[in-house]
Amino acid sequence: MMHADILIKNGSCMTMENKEIKNWIAISQSRIIALGTGNDYEDIVHEDTIVLDAKGCTVLPGFIDSHFHVVQTALNSVSLDLSGVMTHAEVGERIREASKSFIGDYIRGIRLEEGQFVEKTFPGRKLLDQYCNDVPVVLNSLEYQVSMLNTCAMLYFKIPFTAEGIETDEKQMPTGIFRKQANAILRSNILKNISDEVRKNAVSGIMETLLKNGITTVNAMEGGTLYSDKDADFVFENSRNFPIDMELFYQTMDIEKIKSMGLKRLGGCLYIDGTLGARTAALSFEYADRPGTMGSLCFNQMEINDFVLNCYKNNLQLALYTIGDRAIEITLNAHENALYQTGITGLRHRLEHAELATDRQIRRAKELGIIFSMQPTYESYWGGRGKMYEQRLGDKYTLSNPFREIIEKGVVICGGSDSDVTEPRPLLGIHSAVNHPVEEHRVDVYEALKMYTCNGAYGIFQEKEKGILKPGYIADVVILDDDILKKAKDKIEEINVCVTIKSGEILYNSLV
Repeated sequence: MMHADILIKNGSCMTMENKEIKNWIAISQSRIIALGTGNDYEDIVHEDTIVLDAKGCTVLPGFIDSHFHVVQTALNSVSLDLSGVMTHAEVGERIREASKSFIGDYIRGIRLEEGQFVEKTFPGRKLLDQYCNDVPVVLNSLEYQVSMLNTCAMLYFKIPFTAEGIETDEKQMPTGIFRKQANAILRSNILKNISDEVRKNAVSGIMETLLKNGITTVNAMEGGTLYSDKDADFVFENSRNFPIDMELFYQTMDIEKIKSMGLKRLGGCLYIDGTLGARTAALSFEYADRPGTMGSLCFNQMEINDFVLNCYKNNLQLALYTIGDRAIEITLNAHENALYQTGITGLRHRLEHAELATDRQIRRAKELGIIFSMQPTYESYWGGRGKMYEQRLGDKYTLSNPFREIIEKGVVICGGSDSDVTEPRPLLGIHSAVNHPVEEHRVDVYEALKMYTCNGAYGIFQEKEKGILKPGYIADVVILDDDILKKAKDKIEEINVCVTIKSGEILYNSLV
């Protein structure tokens, strides 16, 4: 009889398989060796077994965050968080204060949204210059689609003024607000000059937070437009040096490079369209707060058809960024074309975000075997009356993220945070899916948990080794500080993780 290194007892152990619940779970080395009910674990406990008493609380498989920007989250963790400011003057004062003690080549501010300001616009170059004119200042919008620079930064980072997306004033002078191509060039120039040592230290610095939130696996969306291929190369070369598993999604269209690296997938934020916040998500209708605007597609149908077909022919799992229904439409068209031409199935292709999928598109995705990789926390941030979705979409805000309808039609949803666009806290994502502002889109607690456990494992072809509590599976396990099935649904976000076990090692433990 094998002895347990760790025993968790008195738990509500949700195996995430057939809704089965056990009372205890035993771990030896890196694997789960047994689960059971009552006290029938006594034969496998010995004097060196670490016994954790869950005291009736929920025990789950370690959470899988299916859309996570590892290097960006890490770098942002040491940047100036401006999400709480309300006026341009407040931004200026925070920058002035930061300029007294900053380390590095420039001051970087993050997490800005137009709607947070009394002025209802982003601060430009002239405003930033008033508070700091001798050090480069770069501010990023929450979803990285817009950058704001002072004059010093514009000169320092040498963005060609012919680039598309440089906003100008009535005198045709740059305002310091960069979008589209200009923003992508800027971010590439900045990120490619960051050393791997800086990346390593920053990524190490966020591990404690991830483990505290019960995350044991992330889908690392790295490289490409708005990011840096150096980020992807760093994760590829160094992911084993960190305590959690990182499954790399390289955000590139270079299929030969992916094959030469031995990777089986590509994509993540391979942009088919933009964001609702920036009004660049491609819609089939006009934005409520900007009539005449329907967003834009980054590729035409022929271009996306060719790329998707090549991924099928090379047996690569493909994850494409689609937010608006128009972007989802051309992507599904491309998959239908590729399937017709190749007959290749079973690659578990993914749509990342898929916020405005229509009923017909959901049915087509089911027929194609496509997974939706979604971010329920978006609804806590932007969903419901008076928030960004309603501002942009008007009455059509009720169409966003229809989780229940997607699940009922048989499409698998895996849940992610899009960190650090939203905070990497799966329990907030679960809360958000259960408490969607539009009642008919809400899911039950079990379906929400599946998004961050077994469905997440399925989304990366690892459902036979993680995402479920089962003998022989990797011992990725979390203990919560409450029973999630008995907790009031509108209080789920108050639950915390108190133990995180990764591959049989206790890496976070707040149990008294």
